[in-house]
Amino acid sequence: MNSCLQRFSYRLIGWSLLIALIQNCGLIRHSQDERFSEYEYIGKVNPKESKDIESSQWGIQMGTLEEEAIRIASTLGVKWTRLQASWSSIEKEKGKFDFSRTDSAFASALDNGITPFVTIGGSNKAYTGEYIPEDPKLTEIYGIRPAPPTVSEEALESWLFFVDTTVNRYKDQIQYWEVWNEPNHFAYWGGPPDGKEYGRLLYATAKLIRELQPDAKILGGSMAGLDPEFTEDFLSLGTGPLLDIITYHHYGIIPENRIYPAVATWEIINRYNPKIEMWQGECGYPSHSSTSGYRSMSPWGLNIQAKWLLRQSFTDIYFCNASMSNYFKLVHRGDYSKKQPRSFMTSVDSVLGVPERAGSRVRFEGVNEKCLISHDEWEPKPAFYAYQNLCAVLDHRYKTIATSAKIDIEASGVFSGIGPNDDAFPSIPLLASFQTNDGKTLFAYWLPWQSQEYLSEFAVVSLSAKDIDFKEPVLINPLSGEVFKVEFMIDEDELRINNLPLADFPFIIAEREEIDVR
Repeated sequence: MNSCLQRFSYRLIGWSLLIALIQNCGLIRHSQDERFSEYEYIGKVNPKESKDIESSQWGIQMGTLEEEAIRIASTLGVKWTRLQASWSSIEKEKGKFDFSRTDSAFASALDNGITPFVTIGGSNKAYTGEYIPEDPKLTEIYGIRPAPPTVSEEALESWLFFVDTTVNRYKDQIQYWEVWNEPNHFAYWGGPPDGKEYGRLLYATAKLIRELQPDAKILGGSMAGLDPEFTEDFLSLGTGPLLDIITYHHYGIIPENRIYPAVATWEIINRYNPKIEMWQGECGYPSHSSTSGYRSMSPWGLNIQAKWLLRQSFTDIYFCNASMSNYFKLVHRGDYSKKQPRSFMTSVDSVLGVPERAGSRVRFEGVNEKCLISHDEWEPKPAFYAYQNLCAVLDHRYKTIATSAKIDIEASGVFSGIGPNDDAFPSIPLLASFQTNDGKTLFAYWLPWQSQEYLSEFAVVSLSAKDIDFKEPVLINPLSGEVFKVEFMIDEDELRINNLPLADFPFIIAEREEIDVR
């Protein structure tokens, strides 16, 4: 076993055994978090591996094709992963294809109970040449990129030959094919983004995949952000009937801000093909300020990252109506010593540091701190455990429902200003409702404020809902996995639970018998 994976596995197993031993000996009877001292502690959510879960809405992007990373991902309990079939990595020399890394990664994911959706993309400068941005600042950040396959008919034919070769190789293993990555971002498209140009590539590629593999699920879009105008452009090229899923990557400090563009994007999708699903295919948040890729704005922190992950997950599948939410990413073998040139630094920058470009990106290279495990020792961050708890609690059994449930503020805690007079985002709690086929309900609720690393005090709320039946509701803190008993009452068919904590991350209320508690 690889030493990183071995250390990781021993930590998980060791802590689980130690906690179980202490609990069984009667040494732990309540939460060690004083903010929960008034709630009766029951235990902790028992993690599940991917093989132990039939299906769910949750995925992870590995960040590597290494088998040990895939094994670690399986301990999260995710059921999806985004993997890459990169043209330039597989065909490094014209006509010579090396599928050794994808062979291993695809097989390993499937062996661990995880379904890959494979992004087939990445241009190849041997056929397309290179694109140099007009703005030299962008060249310094992103480097010189390969041009897209649409640059010439010869390049497009070479691309389609690569697609043909790849799909034929894996069509007995891989059902989900995503065409390209972020074609509305110049650095990944390899030229000025153009929805119709991408639509031409998407149409030719999807048509070929459908001919080679009639039962394939074809994913398009893969957009940097929810982009209604770009969606309109590529769907207008006749791609709608060929697509099963449209994917988006909507980075941002407040994950709930994606709800509005999601609604606008759905309006366009439904005009072209109402059968199309939408997935969130790649998105994450850094735990540290120094990160490659999307950076955002302060504050940063390990707990902030975990809170953001939970909020994104519920926002995607409930408010954005996405069928799957995929976190970016598990691990990155980066190097802090890599520093990029900055010839455009000004005298002001000497005081304020590297320009953030509106909070979006400082570095293209370095360490990507959106990862759920540390890049050096491969140790789990708090967000890893938060996602593990979510995967164990909410799976395919639960479907989104509309309910009359509402949250009322009883005390504002540290959230100064929230209360009965507030009726606007982000000062009102959000609530997501789910139910199993046999009527077991699950609620998640939170305040969509900019997350903080630590809250000294929660707000206090009550939850009420009509025509909802609980036998033994429990309160789950997905950050820690702790489960607490809650008191409830039913009066004239209305459920009411008082004295609930409210924070800048989701708490979950679920039926006790549906939760595996250790």
